[in-house]
Amino acid sequence: MNVITAEKLNFDSELASAVVLREVVEFPITERTVVVNLAQTDAFTGTAQLGPLPPLSSTNLVSGTVTGELLLAITAHDVGDQEQQARAIGWQDFYGDGGPVLLKSPQDTIGTVTLDRRTVLHQPALDPQPEAFVVKANLWFSPAGTDCGIHNVHPFIEVHTQITGTGRMQKFDDKRHDTIYEDQQLSPGTTNPIPFCIDLDGEFTYPWHQYRADSDCIWLALEYHAS
Repeated sequence: MNVITAEKLNFDSELASAVVLREVVEFPITERTVVVNLAQTDAFTGTAQLGPLPPLSSTNLVSGTVTGELLLAITAHDVGDQEQQARAIGWQDFYGDGGPVLLKSPQDTIGTVTLDRRTVLHQPALDPQPEAFVVKANLWFSPAGTDCGIHNVHPFIEVHTQITGTGRMQKFDDKRHDTIYEDQQLSPGTTNPIPFCIDLDGEFTYPWHQYRADSDCIWLALEYHAS
């Protein structure tokens, strides 16, 4: 008989419970929960009829079960002032005084998964080559109307999942807001559909991009580090 355990992450808190599920079969969902599939194999969710949850994607489950290789399950709690609560539990003020409000939870290392860059980055010209990636995760908070900072450097594959509120992942031609060319809207349970980076000579290359908070919101950052 399998013993199913939900392992709490180090950013599990009064703001949102956050657990990792490993090799689960029909794990029960009993309240509204954002479930993220971290693996490169399909997970499955539902009640009488199961549906696939593709790799590096997410959904908002209210009930039923989930089956999968490696999943995150995050349940937001109604705490009123999210910024005040995030500061009270020690989330880092990323910019400090004078910058936009961008609060970061502790980061946790989830484990190692096998990914194929050709598949994940949708680059058919790459050679198929499954390799190990270390998965890291943390939560962020920003208040309504916050531009969180245009940047273009990450030494890893990154995706974002909306937990509460609404926000956007945006792409730019330059480090200026007036050069925006793509505007992906995110609501709770949504992950940006494809990582923004490409593999260029073995390095992850990003366009200028940023997260923007439309409302007060919490979102999840997932990092896949080649090991």
